[in-house]
Amino acid sequence: MKATFNVLTNPWIPTLDQDGITKELSLLETLERAHELQGIQAASPLVEYSVHRFLILFLMDMIRPEDESAIEDLLEEGQFDPDLLSDYIDQCNREGVSFDLFDEERPFLQTPYVKAWDREAKPISTLDYTVPNGNNHIHFDHRRKESCYTPGKALRMLLAAQLFCTTGAQGYPSNVNGAPPWFALIQGENLFQTLVFGMIGTDAIPVPFDTPPVCWRNKEAVPPKEAVGKTSWLYGMLFPARRIHLLADESGETVSKVYFTQGLNYRETNTWTDPHVTYRITKNGRSNWKPNDDETIWRNLNNLVDGQNAPQILSQRKRLYVGSQEFHVVLYGVQTELGQMVYLRQQRHDLRLPVHLIGNEDAVKFISRYIALAKRLGKALFQSLNQEEVAKEIRLEAQQQFYGVCERKLWSLLETISQEGCDLNETYRQVVEELIQAAADHANQVLQNQTLRGRAMLALMKKQQSILQKECGKIRKEVMQ
Repeated sequence: MKATFNVLTNPWIPTLDQDGITKELSLLETLERAHELQGIQAASPLVEYSVHRFLILFLMDMIRPEDESAIEDLLEEGQFDPDLLSDYIDQCNREGVSFDLFDEERPFLQTPYVKAWDREAKPISTLDYTVPNGNNHIHFDHRRKESCYTPGKALRMLLAAQLFCTTGAQGYPSNVNGAPPWFALIQGENLFQTLVFGMIGTDAIPVPFDTPPVCWRNKEAVPPKEAVGKTSWLYGMLFPARRIHLLADESGETVSKVYFTQGLNYRETNTWTDPHVTYRITKNGRSNWKPNDDETIWRNLNNLVDGQNAPQILSQRKRLYVGSQEFHVVLYGVQTELGQMVYLRQQRHDLRLPVHLIGNEDAVKFISRYIALAKRLGKALFQSLNQEEVAKEIRLEAQQQFYGVCERKLWSLLETISQEGCDLNETYRQVVEELIQAAADHANQVLQNQTLRGRAMLALMKKQQSILQKECGKIRKEVMQ
């Protein structure tokens, strides 16, 4: 018996209803009931974002909102039009699109099997970047590898594997974003709002919208490692940087093998603009913001809320109908080891941002000054404790505790600095004194915990005065000018 799994009618999307109950629904039921659902919830942040992104892309191809007014009109309707959804499905069917995960000629969201390119089937766990496979050997994992997935889980993992792939060993190519960046979504009052907030007007898209068409409507082959210099928005949003072909088991109810090889190679990652991604402009040019141990969320907040660098969906959301005065923004990311296909950790962060903070130039400048101040004091604190008798781990811990104070203080200031009429200079002067005191307190705490002989203690105190106190004096002088 031939295996089949229709993504339109078979359950595979992990939804959360208004009672907090998680249930897998089909694609059609999810969109038809989106206004009744809280959202999508998955154990893996990679899967959770990937399913959101697929649904947003599906809706963008179906609705094709011309501008922000069309987005606003859609929000006012309060739910997706079932007739429009039916018409779109009919259009896809007329074009020969198959929504069957195991269709022999056009398996949904996959590349058809080609003997010359798909030579060796791999374990289905290859799709899960959090499970050690191949170059991911540095992970120490107590989990027993699953020998098979349900078709629904295989589809979810397929999406995550395509979106969060990175460049690395064995010539595996890049997708439009290069190594995975932070992806942002705005949480609405229900799933319907969340999905609409993730869409943008086609007039804000700087590349062709649908030439080539979205992947499930595209009949073109995906040759391994073929270089691509430009693409359409619909195709790029789910770019096939990997050739993926699921193999159903004999029962048709599970998947244990997959063809997984190199796909297309997007060469111009620095030119792609992703509506869910934050960008930064430095002396080295434009780049997207990626998870990194040295660049925590709060120390990049100025880029996230800057009108020029913020994700398009955040800037658009501020211009839409008034609604809530606070954004609930969720960041999804996975930290990778530079230049290698090694995945270190996946992350999900919930942020609450005042609506008037986005694109507020004065507030953005304040945040930038604040971050620079915190870094400067943190560096001085670390250096002031640089004595042979003080272990590096102790110095690092003191610095990180100080940064924790800085982070909590910054989040508490956001509402204040985004208000019209706020005296940002006076607020900054107050913050300077608070952070200087916090740095001094952490340095003194280290001194109190040390059991040093008199001469060593005097040397450490002298260094603290010559480095930390001197830096604090410079900062105060600069603020007064």
